[in-house]
Amino acid sequence: KQWYQRRVRGARKANSTKTWKEVCYACVEAGEFRMAQMCGLHIVVHADELEELINFYQSRGFFQELIQLLEAALGLERAHMGMFSELAILYSKYNPTKMREHLELFWSRVNI
Repeated sequence: KQWYQRRVRGARKANSTKTWKEVCYACVEAGEFRMAQMCGLHIVVHADELEELINFYQSRGFFQELIQLLEAALGLERAHMGMFSELAILYSKYNPTKMREHLELFWSRVNI
């Protein structure tokens, strides 16, 4: 666990998307989802990186962890339409009961 904490601190110092992704993916692979989320929040704000991150989580079956990451990211200053739209898609696939509420709250921020 400390190894991953040191990597997260290193990623914070480097502050590059490439480093955040490497550390995030290593944390996901190790099941360190709290630290993966800390890294992921620095990735999802880049619209061009979102699809790769989503595919990484989904291909490993970590649907709830991915949803939790995007839910946490919605409050970020740099939240963008892609995050809201992708979360709606994830709700439709894995948690349909939450989709209606999400669309009612964020209808203006979802690309449909």
